[in-house]
Amino acid sequence: MKTTRFFPLFALLLAVLFSTFEAFAIEAMKKNMVEKDFFVAQPDSVGTPRFAPAEGKVGLVLAGGGAKGFYHIGVIKALEENNIPIDYVAGTSMGAIIGALYAAGYTPEQMEELVLSGQVEKWAMGTIDKKYRYYYLERPNSPSRLSIYLDVKQDSVRNKNSLNLALPHAFIDTSQIDLALVELFAPATQACGGDFNRLMVPFMCISTDMNAHEAVRMREGDLSFAVRASMAYPMAYRPVTDSKGRVLVDGGCYDNFPWQPMKEELAPDFIIGSVCLESKQVARPDSSIETQVMALVTMPTDYVLPEEDGVTIFRNVDFSVFDFKAGAKIIEQGYKDALQQMSVLKERITARRTTEELAAMREKFLASCPELRVGELRADGLRKRQREYARVLVGMDKYRDTTKRENLTMAEMKDKYLTLMASGNFTSSGFPQIKYDSLHQDFSVGLNLSSKPNVRFLIGGNVSSTAFNQAFLGFNYTRLSRTSQNVSADLFLGPVSSIAKVGGRSIFLKKKPMYFDYSVEASWLSTLRGTFGKITPSFSAIEARTIETFAHAGFGMVMTQKSIFEMSVNTGFNFFSYQAPYDEPDSPHTHDRFRFVAGEMKIERSTLDKMSFATQGTRLALSIIGVHGRDRYENEALNALGEYAYEQRSWVGAKFQWEHYPSNWAQSWFSMGYNFEAVWTNHPDFANNYSTTLSSPRYTPIAHSKMIYMPEFFANSYVAVGAMPTFKLRDNFYLRLGAYAMLRDLVTSKQHLRVSDYMHYIGDLSLIYHTRLGPVSLSATKYNFTTRNNLYLTFNFGHPIFGNRGLYY
Repeated sequence: MKTTRFFPLFALLLAVLFSTFEAFAIEAMKKNMVEKDFFVAQPDSVGTPRFAPAEGKVGLVLAGGGAKGFYHIGVIKALEENNIPIDYVAGTSMGAIIGALYAAGYTPEQMEELVLSGQVEKWAMGTIDKKYRYYYLERPNSPSRLSIYLDVKQDSVRNKNSLNLALPHAFIDTSQIDLALVELFAPATQACGGDFNRLMVPFMCISTDMNAHEAVRMREGDLSFAVRASMAYPMAYRPVTDSKGRVLVDGGCYDNFPWQPMKEELAPDFIIGSVCLESKQVARPDSSIETQVMALVTMPTDYVLPEEDGVTIFRNVDFSVFDFKAGAKIIEQGYKDALQQMSVLKERITARRTTEELAAMREKFLASCPELRVGELRADGLRKRQREYARVLVGMDKYRDTTKRENLTMAEMKDKYLTLMASGNFTSSGFPQIKYDSLHQDFSVGLNLSSKPNVRFLIGGNVSSTAFNQAFLGFNYTRLSRTSQNVSADLFLGPVSSIAKVGGRSIFLKKKPMYFDYSVEASWLSTLRGTFGKITPSFSAIEARTIETFAHAGFGMVMTQKSIFEMSVNTGFNFFSYQAPYDEPDSPHTHDRFRFVAGEMKIERSTLDKMSFATQGTRLALSIIGVHGRDRYENEALNALGEYAYEQRSWVGAKFQWEHYPSNWAQSWFSMGYNFEAVWTNHPDFANNYSTTLSSPRYTPIAHSKMIYMPEFFANSYVAVGAMPTFKLRDNFYLRLGAYAMLRDLVTSKQHLRVSDYMHYIGDLSLIYHTRLGPVSLSATKYNFTTRNNLYLTFNFGHPIFGNRGLYY
């Protein structure tokens, strides 16, 4: 997926992201409101109107406000339907985005479609879809939720290297929104020649010079850059630097409602203001950190537009800056509020613009906008080896050759850029540089990138109501080039399961990337202690402990972005310790030690959206294995003699797995996932039933089934199916049912077989809430249904992690 850095600061960021900067002005505005919800310029109740009708140009001013800024779309829609002209437009933050869209020729209907598509929310939150990530680059079995990056810096005085903590420049990755702004506005920038007065209607927006502590009026240059500067909230988004060297952040820090700059710069005869705010309290000594930070980083904004200058359409709402999914309601509210003011507006404004005239204006401007084709795509700001990595990974820095290749479409450029960013090795260091080549009639795009620090420490784990608590510590070192190196060390500590792993991967970037894996892993899994959440007796479980230590080497080849082919070999030993179940209480512990060499060939494809409790995607895996080793075992009689017994064991096997969550149900309140698993082996019998069972393949469709030892779910061969109906209760909150059935090979010599001898079942009911730190789940799990035994209730926050099997399965 993706990791969270510096969680306490990130939580603070979420409280202030897209702030509308109105905390200081709410009370002053309310005193000037004629009505509670709207600022209405009322005519006198008797006689002539208080103000003469305006005969000239009309300006529209749009305030910032995050998702509340969608209100402006409804206002614009109502103005157009009633033939009220918009001759100038100005805005801040989200108001700048909506205003720039209008000035670039987008219709209110197109803006609404964009908002309702959900794309704006993804851009704002910096979420890169997992479809852009190469499957082979994903770090398997990593429950990391906090990453601490360290820079390796050279001390020229002491002539040695040192590690320094690398603090983030911002908390939200801007690669998505940067690319979106380029796509939306690059053609309009070329059409106007960088002069915002030559857009469909003249436009201006406000940003803040972070060092000079003053508002900056953006009226020329790259339209996408101007909008990006206007909404670059400090800490949330990385600031941008303009051609004059000014470091620019969100304009709302100094002017969230720029009616005065519009009056001074564009001089309209009448101004229509659109303001949608969330009521907030001014800062006090006992205020929350959120309110105190807002007070520190914002200056008071004058939201009161004098009646002689125009009319403000205003509303207080209950929606927060993050309520992107409420876009339809917010747009509708703006539309209704504007209609309620329409009689006043028509009385104050004499000019009209018909639908035909407006369509002609748009058509004329859009005709001057070139098609967005990319003739050159560069990764700027990287060192030679890093640039080579980027070039080979996604085909960047391929220069124009019109005789051999066509230009990139925007979709192709987006795919390359987001694939590179999804690799997790790069971050944006500045806004993309866009230039139009009039000779070739296409655009040159330079992506300003920097590589993330080479050294990373990882922290995570699982918090459980059972004994399966885990703490995770990880280390990762990466060196990028055409032959990249990655070295890692992971440590999982818990009372039931502990894992230590040291290894690495060498990646050879070619047309079809290849990689070589190597590692040493030791894992310990025990059911000898602790509770696993049982609320009824668990008579089928025995006390067992497995220790696996092995070395691994593997070669892999990338078949597609989401599929791989691997060949690998493991060598090491398994140590099995076990005690007879409840009906043999005096049976002593016995031990087996199996030294082995095992090999596997595997084809795997995965598009699952989550590490646990997936809701979308597919996983398909097909593998074959071969195992050979020597079993050294002991029992009470041999132990009394101080002797061991030895046997050679060999077997082969094959496994097929399929898990699927239909994508056409992704936005529905209900979805149905299902899986299928089949295993065949000619696994031999070991010295006794317990060691035979512990070394056999195992059906574990849910995490809890991996925690406990239940011999009926171990089998040499089996076929199993599962169905997972899932109900979406709200965003990221699900009720999931799981029903799983296993048909296994027979291990009994009974003449009269019962269904329970070869059919076994698992039922699971879970409430799941997906957070940025991992899933929170409460699960009731039942194994087999013939008795009341084996019912468990468990709570987990995080991902329970289990060691890889040296025997594969």
